[in-house]
Amino acid sequence: MLSLRTRKKTLALRLDYLAALTDHFGIYQHAVFSVPDLRHGYTTDDVARALLVTIRHFELFGNPWVLQLARRYLSFLQWAQRPDGLFHNLFAIDCKPLDEVGSEDCQGRAFWALSALSASRCFPRELREPARRMLERLTPHLFSLHHPRPMGFLLEGLRELAPEGAIPGVELSITECASIFGEKVLRRYREHSEPLWRWFDEALTWGNALLPLALFTAYELTEDQRFLKAARESFEFLSSQVFVDGMFVPIGNRGWYRKGGRRALFDQQPIEAFWMLVTSLRASKFYDRERNRRRALLSLEWFLGRNVHRVSLYDEATGSCADGLTPSGLNENRGAESTIACLLSLLFAYKTGLLRVKAP
Repeated sequence: MLSLRTRKKTLALRLDYLAALTDHFGIYQHAVFSVPDLRHGYTTDDVARALLVTIRHFELFGNPWVLQLARRYLSFLQWAQRPDGLFHNLFAIDCKPLDEVGSEDCQGRAFWALSALSASRCFPRELREPARRMLERLTPHLFSLHHPRPMGFLLEGLRELAPEGAIPGVELSITECASIFGEKVLRRYREHSEPLWRWFDEALTWGNALLPLALFTAYELTEDQRFLKAARESFEFLSSQVFVDGMFVPIGNRGWYRKGGRRALFDQQPIEAFWMLVTSLRASKFYDRERNRRRALLSLEWFLGRNVHRVSLYDEATGSCADGLTPSGLNENRGAESTIACLLSLLFAYKTGLLRVKAP
């Protein structure tokens, strides 16, 4: 287990297991222990996340073989995009879609990943240009989305595109779009926030830190102080609930935490640690730099053994991550979402100086 003074420790950051979950079509959604479970097929959600891993990894380390994974994931997204520009999300093992259209989360994640690829100068044009063309077909639909978490994904995509100064398929500016998406999140916050419950809903559920992150990003792109104020309030409230005695303790998914009720301790999922790490790092740009970087490090250390069971979820030998913490200990299945959440956390931590990694 890492201490707060061991940020110079070097961890192996491997994509071996990510590659093992990937076949000719996409990335398997689930695994039994570390054996891919073909019964559950694939999702655009996971492929978009995996594409982000390859983008961040290639930008940092430049390993040519990572481009092959990125090409595979981009090919999946081409197949998943409907003629109208929206994406299917669920696919069976025979590569056929299982839904009419994917969720708002799915559209948001696809936009983020494609924006990151389209704007990445490290990638060859032969990959960036297909991503840009897919964005042109998707972006007109984004303004009909309304749930707050998809707004967070959309704002992250806008942040990727900001250096480009334009959004494929949309005439509005980055700032104008960020204001539109940010307003939807802010409206939700104002509808539900109370003096003792500074939150966006009647319960803390999944991906909690993504919601204040959306407002931090909206502020970064617009400089609208209203976004920053609500971001700080909601993030401090969330932090007061999930940092306990110098440890990150995410809200459990067996009941969540409803206002006025008791919070669930289990199951704790890797996606929560990832979003808390990213949001803490983003918050550190605007206030309390050291305290928020400490929060980010505690979120990272949750993967590495600083958690209620004092067990490591991340396996350095393979680059895989367990699916979470249960009342009895480790959930030893190692699915796509969990492994990707951990790999992205390591990549963000390395890029921002919280951690040293070695990447073969």
